[in-house]
Amino acid sequence: MSQDPFSVLQTMEQSGTRGAPLLLDDSKLAVLWSGVAFRLGDLNLVTPLDHVLEVLPYPEVTPLPGTKSWLKGLANIRGNLLTIVDLPEYFGKSPVTKGVRSRILVMNTGEYSAGLLVNEVLGLRHFDEETEGQALSGLEEPVGEQIIGGFLQEGVLWGVFDMHVLSQNQAFRRVAA
Repeated sequence: MSQDPFSVLQTMEQSGTRGAPLLLDDSKLAVLWSGVAFRLGDLNLVTPLDHVLEVLPYPEVTPLPGTKSWLKGLANIRGNLLTIVDLPEYFGKSPVTKGVRSRILVMNTGEYSAGLLVNEVLGLRHFDEETEGQALSGLEEPVGEQIIGGFLQEGVLWGVFDMHVLSQNQAFRRVAA
């Protein structure tokens, strides 16, 4: 006695779902905010993922005469010239030394393109959006102007660094010494 195909499929479905774990309700999942984490001197910062075009190792840089010391010069990145800015030095901290951890974050702000030299890139970080809004007291004023929020994760406070705010800053755009 053979069963019809529909009955066979129903039997297979019942046996396959017996003992299977229940699926999570998507409406109760935390909404994650993702960004690129980096170190600026002793500060842990994170910038929105869409603010960074790419992360590069410290390239060879051609200095530009008559510019401020934090503007390191121009780098040829795959045939395109990229302005390299030492971000810690721009904020009055010690300049980045060329090493295995130093990196360039290429800004993705639309009208303004620059490579921001940072002490270290710490990879992607994901935060529960509900934990945003941490108090960020103690940040130095020049850096603090670019901080638009913060996350506390595993006892570490991460300031959210806005590259759009930085790119609109007139002091950042005035590079002549």
